[in-house]
Amino acid sequence: MFGTGSVSYEVQSRREGRWRIEGAYTDQESALSAARSQLAATGVEEAKVVKFRTVAGLSLETVILHKTVPQTQCKGLTLGGTAEGAPFCRTPDDLRGFESRVVIGRLLRPYLDAQRITPTELLHSWPLFRRLEEQGALLGAAIHAAARHHAEIHGVSHAARARELRQLVEAVTGAARDALAERRRLPHFNAADLPGTSSAIDEAVGHEGHDTLFLVLLAQHLEAGGPLAGKLDILLALIGDDVEPRHLVLLDGVIADIMGSADTVKELLGAQPSLHAGLCALADALFDRDPDPALATMAPSLRRVCRLALEGRLPQSRAVLVERLRQSIAGDQPLDRRDAKVEAVLTHDLAARLKGADGATLGGAAMEKALERRLLRHRQSVLRAQGMHDIADRLAGR
Repeated sequence: MFGTGSVSYEVQSRREGRWRIEGAYTDQESALSAARSQLAATGVEEAKVVKFRTVAGLSLETVILHKTVPQTQCKGLTLGGTAEGAPFCRTPDDLRGFESRVVIGRLLRPYLDAQRITPTELLHSWPLFRRLEEQGALLGAAIHAAARHHAEIHGVSHAARARELRQLVEAVTGAARDALAERRRLPHFNAADLPGTSSAIDEAVGHEGHDTLFLVLLAQHLEAGGPLAGKLDILLALIGDDVEPRHLVLLDGVIADIMGSADTVKELLGAQPSLHAGLCALADALFDRDPDPALATMAPSLRRVCRLALEGRLPQSRAVLVERLRQSIAGDQPLDRRDAKVEAVLTHDLAARLKGADGATLGGAAMEKALERRLLRHRQSVLRAQGMHDIADRLAGR
């Protein structure tokens, strides 16, 4: 009697706890199909289709589809390493420093890689830090790991040190939160004019506050970079021949953060056939040698990082890459899984690759010790394979 009226459909999705309208449709099947597509999209937590019908001047609203995406446990909810070497931070700048970020990167590596962010971004972006807090006990576990290390090394109270570290974290992230609140009043990050950006920052917060605000703005600029390899490209694009020293130091720090990701470095090295091949490719790049045609081609961005490191322009990145070489050599993974018998030959070859034109070993005594340790383990494995376990054990005591 009243007629059919008009009918429309609205597709809505929830991301990070907030609902938003994805589209309006006049056909039910199209709306349902769009909602199912939303459920498969990254970051969507829920999706629904709302039917709107107008009859005799009345608007009727009916939810005809409402589904929640099953939540899988985040793989990054455990620490990725130890707090060994954690500096005894006393100020917010200490916590933002290079040595501190190296440890943060080690502790939170699974989470950082899953989120595709660096320690610098985490410390200078309030939304990114808030996301970490929402993971539950992960932040607290990292703080207590560092506090426990400090208690063992410096003899301080574990509980008191944990409280101090929490206060430092709150001070650092509070600055990032305040910067976000003042975002509209802050200088614009001009990637084509870093000196101009810094001048505006100095005018806004003074020289002492420059580095912190520069990194806050840089973290915002990197949001469009996607994976860490993409962010590396953005950072390298900012390093021209005329880049100012104060900018180079800050950019080097973030690049070093990226080099701290084993998965990213492995991706940049290319599909190398073995650990030995990957380490040789990295060593050659750090000496700026011509690429070995027998090895897979590495990403131009990683080669440029190594070249800048050799020139002395990226000392933090160089230190991280050299340490990555040392850790891999000191580790237990065979240099070539396909043939354990060539371990000694490959180790000696790698030792030769690690020597520069002056005969000095890249990484110094620590690298030489790692090479010796690998050779020792190989000799022990050969002896044990022949049943000479006592001799193998005695070798370890030398």
